[in-house]
Amino acid sequence: MKRLILIVDSDPTCRDVLRTSLQTDGYDVAVLYDASKVARRIEEERPALILMASGSSERGSLPALRALQALRIAQDDLPVIMIGNRDDVTERIVALECGADDFISKPFNVHEVLLRIGTVLRRVGQHHFQDPTYRKPFLFSGFKLDYGLRSLTYLDDPVSLTQHEYAILALFSTAPGRVFSKAAIAQSMHSDASSARTNVGVWVHRLRERIKLIVGACEFIETFRGHGYVFHPDRQPTPQRRRVDAEPSAASQRNAR
Repeated sequence: MKRLILIVDSDPTCRDVLRTSLQTDGYDVAVLYDASKVARRIEEERPALILMASGSSERGSLPALRALQALRIAQDDLPVIMIGNRDDVTERIVALECGADDFISKPFNVHEVLLRIGTVLRRVGQHHFQDPTYRKPFLFSGFKLDYGLRSLTYLDDPVSLTQHEYAILALFSTAPGRVFSKAAIAQSMHSDASSARTNVGVWVHRLRERIKLIVGACEFIETFRGHGYVFHPDRQPTPQRRRVDAEPSAASQRNAR
């Protein structure tokens, strides 16, 4: 089975050169023009590696760096090779600090790119990288968070979650006890975190409401005002069986902070 490489670059000339070379070398290739859509694309098709170019200016590189940071915040070790538009030491350092596995500057030699891809894939092949869909389900107080199925159950009964609510709970489960700011939560779900950040409080509130409908309380998610949220899976709520298919009330949603 051919391995899939996702090319993320707004430069059509560069994309075409990389796509042709990778296909000739035996890879399947997917192309994306906008780095802000990386997270959604990964959900649709899981590549073996991402080749992601930064923009032509410092501001233009932000979507690519945010997409990279979002992967690492979510503890996803999907290999990423960043492609810079110039041989800039600062740009290289920032990309590597954000979690890039390698950095290549334009103009590049296509054969060198292929060699670097092979090197990164061999390295991660020796250590199974953390694709969230292959993690073992996370169990806490009768709940089961299944990453492969992207689902939550309570005592084997399904719990209805929206995409955002699932994403937040999955993020919390990667680091119980850690404070997640609203910015970090938004960034883990969207490369362009500015628009999502204002909604994080609403999404967390609705997630709490869904858990309350089941067990009568939600002591798992603690709010640290001015800092963010902490997930405590070991806290035991007062057992109280509730409907698992109920939706949060309209009044509860209006009171969301």
